[in-house]
Amino acid sequence: MLRRFAVWHAAAGAEAADRGPLLIGADPEFVLVTPAGKVASASRFFGAGVGGAAGADAVLIGRRLLYPVAELRPEPAEDPAALAANVRRLLLRAADRISDPALRWAAGAMPVPGLALGGHIHLSGAPLTSRLLRLLDSCAAFPLALVEDPAGRARRPRYGTLGDFRQQPHGGFEYRTLPSWLISPAAAKAAFALALLCAREAEHLHYIPALEERYAAAYYAGDRAELAGCLDGIASSISAAASYEELAPYIEPLFQAARSGHTWDESTDIRVKWRIPMTK
Repeated sequence: MLRRFAVWHAAAGAEAADRGPLLIGADPEFVLVTPAGKVASASRFFGAGVGGAAGADAVLIGRRLLYPVAELRPEPAEDPAALAANVRRLLLRAADRISDPALRWAAGAMPVPGLALGGHIHLSGAPLTSRLLRLLDSCAAFPLALVEDPAGRARRPRYGTLGDFRQQPHGGFEYRTLPSWLISPAAAKAAFALALLCAREAEHLHYIPALEERYAAAYYAGDRAELAGCLDGIASSISAAASYEELAPYIEPLFQAARSGHTWDESTDIRVKWRIPMTK
């Protein structure tokens, strides 16, 4: 087994040299909410299943395929600030198409009861391994869960499953566990930075609390007190990595919020923090 692993590891290293730069992309979701608290279908403005940079994502409700959720598909980038700028560019374009100023743009885990949202992150140029997935669970999903609106707990375990991924045609993969970090630019850039750090430093990060049953159980149960027990270990592990100094400005605000018990508010309109005009 060790010989087979050594052969695989050498081949993976050689393959990594041919992958090109490590890029990060995303396809975050948000939902449009009426003043009465009902969902306004995104397909009214984007069309059902529209391809390209923005569209309406499908949800199976009973036997009906509906398109209530808006999804952005920004161009990938090499760093968190550039990807966040690409996301904001698409939000501005979406504002040109969403003609009803009374609608609230909501993101997070479950801003409308029963409707789960995702903040999927795409990585290319990094090998897909179980180690990397568990690092993403530990270093990205766990800290974000600590600052999530308490209502977001209802998203799990049906959605937000640890280690959830999907391979992509571009040769990379999509990490699907995270809620919609479109709740704010700070949350978005923290998610991007943590994913990049895990991909860059997968062989050098050795603290992986997602492998411990008590922390995985706390994540699914929404037990913040128990889950917070691994936060200092995660912070210590990632801060020792070579990539940390570059990415720290995006990561540290998230960890400070998690330590202080601050959570995001899914009842707010995401346009405020993203500086998207509220009226035409």
